[in-house]
Amino acid sequence: MNAVLKFFLGLLAVALLGVAAMTVEGTPGSADAAREKLLEKAQEALDAEKAGWAAVRLDGQKAVLTGEAPSEEARASLIAAVANAGGPGGLLSGGVTAVDASGLIVLPPLPHADPFIFIAEREGGVLSFSGAVPDQTTRDAIYRLATDLFPEAEISGALEIAAGAPASPERWLEAAAASLRALSHLRKGVAEASDGVFALTGEAQDEALAAAARSLMQDFPAGLEGDAEITIRRPPSTIEDIISQAEEEAVATESASPAVEQQTEAAADEEAEAGDETQTTAAEDDCADRIGDILSARRIGFNSARADIDNRSREQLREIAALLADCPGVRLAITGHTDSSGNASRNRQLSGYRADAVRAFLISVGAPANRISARGVGSSEPIASNATPAGREQNRRIEMEVIGEN
Repeated sequence: MNAVLKFFLGLLAVALLGVAAMTVEGTPGSADAAREKLLEKAQEALDAEKAGWAAVRLDGQKAVLTGEAPSEEARASLIAAVANAGGPGGLLSGGVTAVDASGLIVLPPLPHADPFIFIAEREGGVLSFSGAVPDQTTRDAIYRLATDLFPEAEISGALEIAAGAPASPERWLEAAAASLRALSHLRKGVAEASDGVFALTGEAQDEALAAAARSLMQDFPAGLEGDAEITIRRPPSTIEDIISQAEEEAVATESASPAVEQQTEAAADEEAEAGDETQTTAAEDDCADRIGDILSARRIGFNSARADIDNRSREQLREIAALLADCPGVRLAITGHTDSSGNASRNRQLSGYRADAVRAFLISVGAPANRISARGVGSSEPIASNATPAGREQNRRIEMEVIGEN
């Protein structure tokens, strides 16, 4: 009798364990339902950590994390949050019992942009971007908005992700979006941000469009500023009519001049043009020499692995900006270079940020924005061997080329 009783008690215990194994929070259900509930809890942990950069799946009661964390701190915080998902763990409570984070890597730190530059330029059916944005989400939003606002335009250029934004990504995006909407009202123009100041310059077809653009540049998020400098330019057909009318009036009232006088005037005009061209070329050469002298005295310097210009270099750039103001017939092309240390993509980004930083500083101290271009080429154009510290030092440089506009 005792043996039979023990047998039935054993069967009862096994049955109870089976029921318990199929129960989640007191409600009978399947193993699939338990896994779905646990996955939901793990996903809630990701949402609470604002970890859009990560994904989670389950292997039994083990959570498997993958993704690219922005920092070691963010990675550790997410692992801890997921480990506590769904309760303390165990068969009855349905909690996470282990976390596999081998697929959750930490991204290298972003380059620091100082100043934080953003540029959108509209001209001739092309919308070109350069500079930096705070994160991938912001960059995607900018490109989507540009496609909506400028459906007929060719969109070119690249926006790099960098640290150093003057506001949260959400507030910065709000300001950048307002600038793009304002730019869409212009025939041509530039929306340019340097740190917390967003400036719009360009031409509108009429006062109504100019007023709409100015209005968009006035109401910016706290800590950010907007400014607009817009001129009115009538459609080309109207201007052509005015010019044509003026020419007709001039012909009607002009007396005929002797042929010899006309030939003399033509010869004089040719000589004047030749003289002007010679003077322009000489002026360009002089500007190039003077800028070269400034740069040869000391190279443009940056803080290590950053895009902020050191104080001594700022004085050099002020001199160059003053020279550009005195040389109206020339353009300045700025190219940033790095050595081959580190990731090639990061080097290209960093060199671009540094070139943009030099351009932004020159503009901030009076140099004309429409005559300065900037680009970064990373380590692709070395002038010395990257095998030695001295060679790498030579390769980390800013080059400036003076180009004649004529």
